[in-house]
Amino acid sequence: MSATCRHCDSPIDISAQDASGIYRCPLCTKLNFQRSKEPNSPITFGDYELIKGVGEGANAVVCKARKETTGEIIALKLFHSVNGVESLSKREFLREINFSVELEHKNIVRTYRGDEVDGILCLELEFVDGVNLAQHLELNGRMEQLSALAVGVDISRALDFVWSNHLSIHRDVKPQNILIDKENNIKVCDFGMVTAHEFGAVDISAVEGTPYYLSPECVTEGVFIDNRSDIYSLGATMYHLITDVPPFDYDSLEEVIHARLTEPPPDLRKELPDADENVAAIIMTMMATNPEMRYVTAFECLEDMQRVIKGEPPLLVDASRSKTNS
Repeated sequence: MSATCRHCDSPIDISAQDASGIYRCPLCTKLNFQRSKEPNSPITFGDYELIKGVGEGANAVVCKARKETTGEIIALKLFHSVNGVESLSKREFLREINFSVELEHKNIVRTYRGDEVDGILCLELEFVDGVNLAQHLELNGRMEQLSALAVGVDISRALDFVWSNHLSIHRDVKPQNILIDKENNIKVCDFGMVTAHEFGAVDISAVEGTPYYLSPECVTEGVFIDNRSDIYSLGATMYHLITDVPPFDYDSLEEVIHARLTEPPPDLRKELPDADENVAAIIMTMMATNPEMRYVTAFECLEDMQRVIKGEPPLLVDASRSKTNS
């Protein structure tokens, strides 16, 4: 019995006696899921029954799964990389296991444990019954401004928790990495890019899609990166939520990167003329090209968003203030 890799279209040999399962493509090494022709045939993986796929990135696939020993529903993240082969993606995954199990916060998807099953590295995660914010935009269109601020408050809580307690940052804040459940609870996921603050730019060749949300320092070699980079990415995410258009929406990767380095932060009111000036000012402050002109912490950002929700003016940034991140 044979199948075709859904990633590279290469043939994969599958045992007829065990058709249901996970198969690694011999060419691209990525994982493929195969069910037998029997109705409702399960795919078992170690102690788990895989119910359905719920998301996929360049390095891993996420499935809704059931633990056979307890019946608990969890999310299972399976890593594409071949175990034993050293790679940047594998090192990041191993770091994710060690770091993310320590993160316990109501606005962060809980990581329970990491393991290796049948040569595949995996993470056992909290299952969130909902969609990510990119899917929410597709389903519902742009978000009302105060609703977007409320979402921003919850994301800021998560980012401030990680920075305040671990001096670490996410580095990949974007709508696809923020989940909203059926009760409108917000949870940040995919801390695979979490890292202590550091010098160094993101490898653009490894970025999925056009990097609408990366800060200018993330695309500049030798620039210090800290939590203000996440604040920029959150501002870009909120701009997208409110306008339904990503910031610096140009056709090519080069144009997007050049714009964020050379153009001023985008004003909501150019895309949405009736946008509240205070909301626009908060997002422009978050997306200031110079990190020194952004909020110092996500908590400062959170406080200004809460002020506007209450009908008060934001404080924004005082250029003469003490800059604790310098």
